[in-house]
Amino acid sequence: MLVLSLERQGNHTALGTLGLSEAEDTETQVACQALLSGRGNPHETILYLPPGMVMQRELTLPAAAEPDLDGVLTYEMDRLTPFSADAIFYSHTILRRDTALNQLRVLLSLTLRAPIAPALRLLAPLGIQPNHLEDATRSIRIPLRTNRSSWQNLKDSRILAATGVALLTAMVIALVFWRQSTEQAALSARITALRPAATEATILRRQAEDRQAGERVIATTRRQWGDPMAVLAATTQMLPDNSFLTDLSLRQGQLIISGQSPEATGLIQVLSRTPVFRNPAFVAPVIRVTGRDASVFSIRVDVGQ
Repeated sequence: MLVLSLERQGNHTALGTLGLSEAEDTETQVACQALLSGRGNPHETILYLPPGMVMQRELTLPAAAEPDLDGVLTYEMDRLTPFSADAIFYSHTILRRDTALNQLRVLLSLTLRAPIAPALRLLAPLGIQPNHLEDATRSIRIPLRTNRSSWQNLKDSRILAATGVALLTAMVIALVFWRQSTEQAALSARITALRPAATEATILRRQAEDRQAGERVIATTRRQWGDPMAVLAATTQMLPDNSFLTDLSLRQGQLIISGQSPEATGLIQVLSRTPVFRNPAFVAPVIRVTGRDASVFSIRVDVGQ
């Protein structure tokens, strides 16, 4: 349903409705023609849209697009929005000019043509062609036009064909640089966001490498000078039950053990049969303990490689 009214000097006159029935449409058409014939055609015809029909988004465009912003928006509409330029009515407002970045910040307002077409068909028999569309708040105005700019007309003109081609080339180059700049800014932001994680990963990798290097040093030292735990275990296993140690020293691949045993000389043979030890020998004379069946010994053996 389309409600018609006439506004003159702040006064509203109801003209009727269209789209309910053929009889009411005819009655409204007669009333409009009679009223308009006496007062002349209205200065401006505005079609007010119900809420939710106008969509908006902000765009960043190169400053080179400003001389023919309509042409650039028409050419790029299917990339900037989900709609082609032929499927919408639109208007634009320049919000900001950034001279440092050579960019424009533009507010694009648009509405689909398809929902508006029935209203235009209802007004056509009355000879009324709306000049503008306005949203429910009357804060957004969209001209009813074909969105065909001088930039596109230049393309079709044989006289100004060279100028049109030059302008088209300049606009395409500007858009290419703008896209590259936008993509570079997005990549820079992503790199900045990922930098803390990358730094943490680098620190963890270095810590792991340091730990592995330390483990290799320890393993090399154990192979060269002997593993203290393996040496201690082998010493404990080879020592007879009736023998005991009073001193044990492991330094730079040499083990020196001192203690008492009733079979001190037999310890040399036992140490020779133990794979961990090599070249066992007494480093001091074996001394018999008075009043006890034991002798004091001190033996040196090689361990490691």
